[in-house]
Amino acid sequence: MRAIGWVFVPNSLRLAVLRVFGAQIGRGVLMRPRVRVTSPARLAIGEDSWIGEAVTLDSAGSIRIGANVVVSQAALLRCPADARGELVVDDGAWIALCARVTGPVTIGRRAVVGAAAVVARDVAPGTVVVSSAITDDSDPDIAGPDL
Repeated sequence: MRAIGWVFVPNSLRLAVLRVFGAQIGRGVLMRPRVRVTSPARLAIGEDSWIGEAVTLDSAGSIRIGANVVVSQAALLRCPADARGELVVDDGAWIALCARVTGPVTIGRRAVVGAAAVVARDVAPGTVVVSSAITDDSDPDIAGPDL
C-alpha cells in the first residue's frame, strides 16, 4: 500500500509549481522526481539544464544555475541565508553524483565537480574537482603490480 504515495508528477507540472512560487526556470529544463527546493523565489535555472533525482537545492541564499548544466543524482547545492553573495553554477558545468557544493561560490564554465566531492570555494572554468575519499590506492590489490 505504500506505493500509492508515489504519484507520477510530470516534469512540466513540477516546473510550473516552482515558477508560481517565484523560481526563474528556462526552457528545456528537466527536473527529475524527488528534487527538494527550499526557497523557489531564490532559484534561477538556465535553459536545457538537467536536475537529477533526489537533488537538494537549499536556496535560503540565492542559487543561480546556468544553461546546459547537469546536477546529478543526490547532489546538494546549499547557499546559507546569511551568505554574502550567491551560489553560481556557470554554463556547461557538471555537478556529479552525491557532490556537495556550499556557497557562496562560483563553479566555472564547463567545470566538473566529481562524485562525492565537497566544494566550499570557487572552482575555475574547465577545472575538474575530485574527492580524495574515493582515490585511496593504499591497498596493494587495488594499486596493481609494481613495475
